[in-house]
Amino acid sequence: MELQTLRGFYWAGVHGSFSKAGRTLNIGQSAISHQVKSLEEELRVKLYQREGRGISLTPEGKVLMAYVDIILQTLDNIETHFADLSETSEGTVNLAAYRGIMQYKLPAIVQNFKRKNPEIRLVILQKTLDSEVLDMVSSGDIDFGITSSWNDFADISFFEVWTYEMFLCVPANHRLAGRRTVALKEIVREPLILYERENSIHKRIEKVFKENNLGYNIVIETGGATVIQEYVKVGQGISIVSGLVTQAQEDQSLSYIPVTEHFGKLGYGIAIKRRKYLSLPVRKFLQEMGLGEALASQNWKI
Repeated sequence: MELQTLRGFYWAGVHGSFSKAGRTLNIGQSAISHQVKSLEEELRVKLYQREGRGISLTPEGKVLMAYVDIILQTLDNIETHFADLSETSEGTVNLAAYRGIMQYKLPAIVQNFKRKNPEIRLVILQKTLDSEVLDMVSSGDIDFGITSSWNDFADISFFEVWTYEMFLCVPANHRLAGRRTVALKEIVREPLILYERENSIHKRIEKVFKENNLGYNIVIETGGATVIQEYVKVGQGISIVSGLVTQAQEDQSLSYIPVTEHFGKLGYGIAIKRRKYLSLPVRKFLQEMGLGEALASQNWKI
């Protein structure tokens, strides 16, 4: 059982595709297929099954994937740890963040970090959905992600950094403007402008409405808070946004009504793959975010 064979099996599972696994490892699809076949022959089990145009793990494949994930993560940790022992101050921090955090929270953190650590390279990817960030964390493509607390963190550790109230966003001249509270029944009477369907805030809103047996009318789904606010301003509906947005943008043409009592607080923080050793450059960045003490208590290994 060779390491390269295990890598081929692992990335085929991550991508659900032999061809995508081949592109990740810079080898042909046939080579990945051969590696998986040799593993199946060696272990005398079926590891993958066809599913439409892709592949999915069999129950036996899921068992092997759990072991291989630990093996590859351990090898990555060894390389990272011994790179730290060289005591070089250089290095790279790879992270991905949800769009709102990229816009409203990261600029000041990045500015301070680069001023203190000009020798460390930052690679930052903006993602529209939390699920995209978490996929990159799980696959090991990034050191960590910044995402919301309203997610399923199966193989990921989450450390909350910021917490926000939730608000109903309406035009300043709307009948609900200026209210201190608003009932769910009053909200669903209005046309709704929400984030796209896969967004964690959208999912939470729909979940609350369904749990309360309330019908609702979504008229616009879009990607960003700025777009949502513009359509609310021109009277096309109302929306539900977090305090991340209301703190960053003061607009007299909009009114915000607290609705945390209905939807709960929304947190944003760091998502890191479990069992991952954090490099010195990554630790420095997380310290800049105020997480030094929390992660140091775990010896910088999640």
